[in-house]
Amino acid sequence: MQEQVRIIMPEMHVPGTKETEELSDEICILRFCEQNDEAAFDCLVKRYSRSIRRIIFTIIREPEEDIEDLGQEILLSLYRNLSKFSFRSSFKTYLFRMCRNKAIDFTRKRKRLIKVDERARDYLESVNNSTPETIYIRQSERDEVMKVIFKLKEKERSLIIMKDVENLSIAEIAAILKKPVGTVKSRLHRARIKATEKITKGGIK
Repeated sequence: MQEQVRIIMPEMHVPGTKETEELSDEICILRFCEQNDEAAFDCLVKRYSRSIRRIIFTIIREPEEDIEDLGQEILLSLYRNLSKFSFRSSFKTYLFRMCRNKAIDFTRKRKRLIKVDERARDYLESVNNSTPETIYIRQSERDEVMKVIFKLKEKERSLIIMKDVENLSIAEIAAILKKPVGTVKSRLHRARIKATEKITKGGIK
């Protein structure tokens, strides 16, 4: 069963006792690692959740969905690997370094994906905007691209069709799906990445 760890927002209550809340970081770590004391880990999460978000935000900034996802990834990694903490530095230093490193890695990865995303968008637009003189030549490529798109999940292909084929704006798509604009943007981005990867594997250039 996969571990489920979530960032605790300031207004949310974390199960635990006053005793665990008053323990030092080091004691919480020992209790969690040696006694499987979940309340001790919850205490660490509550104590540092705001700091985790702040560190991520200073590097990633937006969208909110990415900040939340990375925060969850950091806590899950901490949950799985806390027993490896060597106590050579303070836990705060260890945690903040982890947050910063993961945020930087996430940003680098996202930059690479953005480049792929731009290639996907340019390719799909070039297919969609073919002139009458090039329609015949590009027809087979367009057919292959559409086959790839329709192999995606329904929500993913719908986003690509609405944006890159029907030329709807992000705001229009958000209204249709009744989703926030930021959510539509991030989901469209991921859908384009998947489409591009499948197109590349299929040998379409």
